[in-house]
Amino acid sequence: MDLNLKNYLNLLNKEQYKAVTETEGPCLVLAGAGSGKTRVLTIRILHILLEKKAYPGQILAVTFTNKAANEMKERVSKLLNRPVDNMWIGTFHSLSAKILRIHCELVGLKNNFIILDTDDQIKLIKQICEREKIDTSEKSPKYFLSLIDNFKNKGISYNNIKLSKFSEHNKEIRLIYKIYQEELLRLNCVDFGDLILHCLN
Repeated sequence: MDLNLKNYLNLLNKEQYKAVTETEGPCLVLAGAGSGKTRVLTIRILHILLEKKAYPGQILAVTFTNKAANEMKERVSKLLNRPVDNMWIGTFHSLSAKILRIHCELVGLKNNFIILDTDDQIKLIKQICEREKIDTSEKSPKYFLSLIDNFKNKGISYNNIKLSKFSEHNKEIRLIYKIYQEELLRLNCVDFGDLILHCLN
């Protein structure tokens, strides 16, 4: 066995040791920048694997940035002395895209779907507003996109937007959101919000 694998727990202080070795149930690690959070996470993954509490394909480690995801992959790979391609380590968006490509037919997509960037999303909203004769002089396509993105981040589909007889705005946004989703499906496209929304549902 590699020296790293024999002595990996010696790399930790008392609090880090506790976070790594207490594997039953959730564990919250609160720490500042440069305090060893990534070390704790990577060694926790190693510990779970060595203790046979999970197989590599059952590991899910989610980060916010590509840089952090790549760093985590490199560290885990170095500790294990093997590739980590069969582990689910990545950003929210990259892992959601991976899951969605595997199960794309469940939401009516083909696995070669395209992820639209913000500019293309705004163009699509603009086309919808023009087609539906919705005035964008006060509320721009970017504004409508921001609302839709906010709904998706909260896991709210257009069907769940509450309508009010006093609010034309809600009816308008619901219509735009509905057509926008239909167009994404027709074009075999998703946006970043869809990656989360589809995986939540």
